[in-house]
Amino acid sequence: MVTPRQRMLDAIHFNHPDKIPVIYHSSPAGLYVHGQKLLDLFNAYPPDNLVDFEIFEPPPEAVDDSGRYHDFRKDMWGTEWENLIFGISGIPKRFPFTGWEAAADYVFPRRMSASPLFSSKKYVAAKNREKYVTIESGISIFERLYELQPMEEVLIGLGVGDKHLLAFLDRLVDFWMGIIDDFLDLSADVIMFGDDWGTQTASFVSLPLFQRIFVPHYRRMFERVKRAGCKVFFHSCGFLGPIFDELLNLGIDGLWPQIKLFEQLPNAVEKCRERGVTLYIHPDRQYLVPRGTPQEIDAAIRGYAERYHAFGGGGIFYIEIDNDAPFENVKALIEAVDTYR
Repeated sequence: MVTPRQRMLDAIHFNHPDKIPVIYHSSPAGLYVHGQKLLDLFNAYPPDNLVDFEIFEPPPEAVDDSGRYHDFRKDMWGTEWENLIFGISGIPKRFPFTGWEAAADYVFPRRMSASPLFSSKKYVAAKNREKYVTIESGISIFERLYELQPMEEVLIGLGVGDKHLLAFLDRLVDFWMGIIDDFLDLSADVIMFGDDWGTQTASFVSLPLFQRIFVPHYRRMFERVKRAGCKVFFHSCGFLGPIFDELLNLGIDGLWPQIKLFEQLPNAVEKCRERGVTLYIHPDRQYLVPRGTPQEIDAAIRGYAERYHAFGGGGIFYIEIDNDAPFENVKALIEAVDTYR
């Protein structure tokens, strides 16, 4: 019997998996809205990742008498976020330092390996690795900049080449190199990097700026991962434009894009196939899943499945359920994936 781990590896290596793998994401907003029936649906159609999701609820003090949720939370990086929809990332309101020059004194969060719980995490990771591919994630550099300072300050600083911003970016990458070592110590098969590089119609920065500032940092991190025999996957929402080709040139092994915008790039799917890059098939969450019909969902999933069956791999269905998705559509989505995969 083929294990989920073998199925995932066959897909990543274009080695004709017995069926297209599927991953479920533990989206807290969707789980909160749909509750146990969503967990039951997940368990009725098991994925190729471990499902140990919990249904969380907002703290009582964050909900007013009319049922409106409003909360402020500080993250491990020292940024305070204002949250208006439970389970969905909010807006950064207060930052841990006042500007890029002040960032020289910023103290980064401690590494995973510094925690007394790290040894137990290694044990659990080793046990799960027998059945599942181990994917570690959370590394970002562009996104982390604008979660530590206002977006306009990040873009202006990048544009003018602010030496204090660039010095902080060097320190940030040094921090992530340590986290990469921790992930490798957990015997990760895949390390997922993530930076949302695009708006709906264009990338946030010019190609020359991306090449000059960010490519060397990505190359440094990716090389550490690949030297260890681990795969580099990259997540990026928005319209990638020419940054897509730069990511391919950096040698990524997998890409998790915003699928409808990704498909607007000329020959994008063919380029991934030629380079042996696996794609997360992430069904459109702007229109298809929340506003489409079950018939449209079924047709879209069937089309994706036919493509990647013909390719002999290179595709992984990725299912993330938001709070705005009607349960009828959620059910149609998961059942269609199970039917056609």
